Amino acid sequence: MNNKPILIVDPNDTGQRLDNYLLKHRKLLDKGTCYKLIRKGQIRVNGKRSKPFLKLSAGDQVRMPPHWFFNEPQKAEVPVAAQQQLLQQVVAENEHHLVINKPAGMPVHKGSGHELGVIEIITSMPAYQQVQLAHRLDIDTSGCLLLAKSRPALLAFQEAMKGRLVNKQYVAVLSGVLDEAVTVNQPLNTANRINGIRTVVTDKQGKVAETNFNPMKHTKNKTLVTCEIGTGRTHQIRVHAQHLGLPVLGDGLYGQQQTGLPRALYLHAHKLSFDGYQYEVPLPDEFIELFN
Repeated sequence: MNNKPILIVDPNDTGQRLDNYLLKHRKLLDKGTCYKLIRKGQIRVNGKRSKPFLKLSAGDQVRMPPHWFFNEPQKAEVPVAAQQQLLQQVVAENEHHLVINKPAGMPVHKGSGHELGVIEIITSMPAYQQVQLAHRLDIDTSGCLLLAKSRPALLAFQEAMKGRLVNKQYVAVLSGVLDEAVTVNQPLNTANRINGIRTVVTDKQGKVAETNFNPMKHTKNKTLVTCEIGTGRTHQIRVHAQHLGLPVLGDGLYGQQQTGLPRALYLHAHKLSFDGYQYEVPLPDEFIELFN
């Protein structure tokens, strides 16, 4: 254990801003306190006062007040069974990315009553300690989750996202019948709250969002569809499906919660492609069984 209140910047954090680096490596440090400590010179880089937006390099020494350095919450113990279960869901791996078929019901990170999520489980294993989430999926959404194995890989994906060069295809089961392909182009207010719960709504002043729904199979009251999005707003597919009057099956927030189903939400991240990379995970059995 380091007995001096100094963080040594790892090569994987090269190029990260000082403020973001501190918030990443000291979980108890909030933004307001972080900026205050930097402003007062209580946080120094290589012995010098610095600005919050200073870009760090490998080997830089970041000195902190002892209280904020040594007082860190203990990481939750990760059961070996949880590690093995998640490793079984790895569908692709190369020098840049780790792709996981995230199970429905598992969060991507801890919080909201969950001590462990995908990122906590993965980074508890020595081979994946530097892995970072490249994007997120809702807890009840299953499927293709991309993790970056280095900061350059993370930044490359984020740049592709900003340039709308990432193609995401989901598969959903809609409550009702959709006979033909339709595109929903409705801006979304992703900051809306109802009783403290994020509940996204369509709003002319919201963020641009477009979803292409293409039916594949249907019964008298359900439709299996592919959903292609380029923007990836929070709850985008779920809200656009509600806009069509065909909410995603099981969606208690934007439709009607149903009991007796093997999963809470019939939404699955099926394919992800960008910059020459193409990743795909199979459809869950419970989707297929509805249309056999």
